[in-house]
Amino acid sequence: MSFIWAIVTGIVFSYFFKNSLMFFVGLFVGPMLYRFFNNMAPVRDNPANPTLYLTVAFEVLGHLSKAKGQVTVDDIRLASHYMDQLQLDAEKRKLAQDSFNRGKVTNYPLRKRLNEIYNQYRYRRKVLMVFCEQLIQAAMSDGYLDEKEKQILNIVAEEFHIPKAQMAIYIQMIMASYQFQRQQYSNQNYQSQHKGNYQRHYQQSTSKNDINNAYRVLGVDPSVDVVIIKRAYRKLMNEHHPDKLVSKGLPKEMLEAAKKRSQEIQAAYDLIKADRGFK
Repeated sequence: MSFIWAIVTGIVFSYFFKNSLMFFVGLFVGPMLYRFFNNMAPVRDNPANPTLYLTVAFEVLGHLSKAKGQVTVDDIRLASHYMDQLQLDAEKRKLAQDSFNRGKVTNYPLRKRLNEIYNQYRYRRKVLMVFCEQLIQAAMSDGYLDEKEKQILNIVAEEFHIPKAQMAIYIQMIMASYQFQRQQYSNQNYQSQHKGNYQRHYQQSTSKNDINNAYRVLGVDPSVDVVIIKRAYRKLMNEHHPDKLVSKGLPKEMLEAAKKRSQEIQAAYDLIKADRGFK
């Protein structure tokens, strides 16, 4: 569809400005307009399948676990932990468990199911973005992504019409969040055990690597200007704002994961502010 917008915009630009070179400008602007109007499109009051997001998310999570070989006790424990994080009630938890088991079958129709969720949320790109992030977060629960998991995530990107480069950025940001949160958790544990020496320990433990991870959480390079850092922070917080995600159709069960992501973004931004000395 974005290709059609590119062609049409190119024709309109060349006709309106009476300049054939404007056709190529239109080819560049068209996809941008397509994405803008997609994000601005109103959300339907009653999605065709209100549980589709939850079921497909856990189906793909089960498929990811099976892709590594045999589904282990740790895989099941991590899936259960993810359900706890989402604060699912008994009914939704049973739905998630059944979905996880469906995703483990050998002939699981991955592309078909992804296409279903894409068709339901195709005009709500933020929801699809959050789906990708939450899937990566769940897959990262064991601390790493293997090649099979990366292949499946690339299939998700293909079915959602997300450039592979953009999916790679999502993965890098979530991996940085994982490492960043581990360090934050370590600092909090140390603080509770050694209150008097916490400030000295915090200064020592906040290494260059921790700062770099904070930048990666925001998806920016450490060398960028403060203005760019602030812009990236505001963009990410806007994309993960609970009220805005609900208005775009994100199921309320998935809001806890989105809130957790917002907290990670805020913590990374606060660390960068302290390191760079800006408000």
